[in-house]
Amino acid sequence: MKVEIGKYFEGNHKKLDSIVEIDKLWAASLKKCETHIRFRLKNKTLYGAHTHIRLGADPIEYYLTYAYDAILTGKWQWKDKYTLSQQLIVIVDSTLSTEVEKTHTKKAKENTTVFAGEDAETMFYDQEPLPGEEDQIMIREILFNKQVSVIEEAIQGDNDLENFWECIKEGMKRVDIAEFMERNPKQIDKLRERLIEKIKDSPYFEM
Repeated sequence: MKVEIGKYFEGNHKKLDSIVEIDKLWAASLKKCETHIRFRLKNKTLYGAHTHIRLGADPIEYYLTYAYDAILTGKWQWKDKYTLSQQLIVIVDSTLSTEVEKTHTKKAKENTTVFAGEDAETMFYDQEPLPGEEDQIMIREILFNKQVSVIEEAIQGDNDLENFWECIKEGMKRVDIAEFMERNPKQIDKLRERLIEKIKDSPYFEM
């Protein structure tokens, strides 16, 4: 497999070559970066943008390897204002955000369901897309993203509802959510009711 060389390859390696104990620096820097990744990905690798299935590798290993390769291949510049560990962390944080954005963009394009006025069962378990004209796609995306933002703000701090909502966004069905959250289906229905009540309390929705 041919490695693609980035425009910062020469500059990065000149800086790396100037360091006497570069192996020790790499080891310490990668360790700090790994700790940072573990903190950032806490409880976020079971579903969503950072899953093993989506990334094709262990999430921690994936982002750590990406940052390491980005420096070595010159894809990213090791800037003078950063230590090696700081630069690795900058790369990781940027890549994490990029992967989340990819996921949100994909879902926004695929999801054409407008929440307001939806039957609750359809809204939370089926999520079948509604047919619509192409010139309305952008409007639906804006509306969808705003509604998601409002819901997530309303349930912030409630771990059960946050986990339930993440399952809904992943398109999981009632039985799958119950298995994932280690609850029985009736308990999942109660969570759904609580979530609907949260939404009803928001001025952005008319339920």
